[in-house]
Amino acid sequence: TSLVSVNVGSGGADISRENKVREVAAMLSYALTEAELSGSDHGLLIHRLAETETTYRGVWLRRYDQGWAAPLSRNNAFEDLEFESGVELELQLEEQPLIDFEVLDEDANPPPQIILFAGGEVTPGELTWVDDRSGDLIYTLRWDLFGRMVFLPKGLESDDAFEAGALYE
Repeated sequence: TSLVSVNVGSGGADISRENKVREVAAMLSYALTEAELSGSDHGLLIHRLAETETTYRGVWLRRYDQGWAAPLSRNNAFEDLEFESGVELELQLEEQPLIDFEVLDEDANPPPQIILFAGGEVTPGELTWVDDRSGDLIYTLRWDLFGRMVFLPKGLESDDAFEAGALYE
């Protein structure tokens, strides 16, 4: 007799999700630095890819005299962010209602929801990843006025998350 055990887990998916959250945090920090160095506001516009799906894309923008447009960059740092399907994103900015992500109209030129100001400030807020099937909170990325990021697996944090090493910079 033989015994075969198959372990079907979500380890690879969990690592991939965590890496995406950390990538978003790193890119927000990078965009804030770029905003300060260039003296021009930068931002992230998150939108749905289709009305019926929970698939999102993040588009990086820079404020020019004529309005918001893709940043001119010699490197590929500001490539679009592709978010995993099956994950619902929730964006909550301080003193604002929950952001409703729309499908991006090609003719529209909406401003970004998350703005990284040239003076080094960011509207405090948080971006949350929720499992579309179970409704479970997966990750929360929280930032303060100065762009300090806290990565919170399952939304759990200690009493002093900013001081306790959960800070991501």
